[in-house]
Amino acid sequence: MTTPTIWHDGALEWLSPLGWPSLTFKAMLWHETSTAAPAESDIYVADLVPASNELVNDDYDRVTVTGKTSTLVAGAYELAANTVSFGVLSGATLTQGCSGWSVYAHIGADSANILIASRTFDPVTFNGTEVTIPFPDGIFARQRRATP
Repeated sequence: MTTPTIWHDGALEWLSPLGWPSLTFKAMLWHETSTAAPAESDIYVADLVPASNELVNDDYDRVTVTGKTSTLVAGAYELAANTVSFGVLSGATLTQGCSGWSVYAHIGADSANILIASRTFDPVTFNGTEVTIPFPDGIFARQRRATP
């Protein structure tokens, strides 16, 4: 079962249409038996206890989100990004896979990295193919313009 994308409370400041293209955002994967339960109130990557929940695999590294653009379309800013690719991942064990992802504003240590969005889903076993986080129509988020 896939859950809806969770937008974390700290995301609003970091999803400014003006800052979106120039800031560093990274994506990470949760391993197949992760107990991380992302909630809107989680602010930092450390809140999700990555030491025991993040994927550990020789093929895996956190990935920088690329191709970020901000465009005003019909009264809303569309914050776009390229599909995030972790490359081809093969399980360190026969059943290894992932059960979710998070995108965060990269500041430095996980205690300072601010969570933007997370999604969990039923575990997917790696099968030697590319692992990606696609954004529908390339749009990471839409923000309505404030009206007076």
